[in-house]
Amino acid sequence: MEDVFQVNHRHVVFTIDEGLWGMFLLHRKMLKEFMDEAVRIIEEHFEMKHKITPGIIAGLHTFDSRLNFNSHVHMLVTMGGMRSNGEWKTYDYVPFEVLENSGKPWC
Repeated sequence: MEDVFQVNHRHVVFTIDEGLWGMFLLHRKMLKEFMDEAVRIIEEHFEMKHKITPGIIAGLHTFDSRLNFNSHVHMLVTMGGMRSNGEWKTYDYVPFEVLENSGKPWC
């Protein structure tokens, strides 16, 4: 357990526009691509902005609480990340307005 960092995290959710649900129902393999893209957006932002790689745990939910099709990705994102030299850098803000616009056309 000595390699586990005790750090704060944020819960981030990426959703698919309701108008695209039918396409995802017909082409289920795209759901994996959707989840991978959501993770890539987070990683790319923090690499470009802070020169770090954040820790991310991502899970795909395909249905809502009423069991209606409503695909979305839940992510726990560390409030910090590893620099290329192995040093941990903490940050305290996830720019949701930037992330919101970076997911088009997925979100």
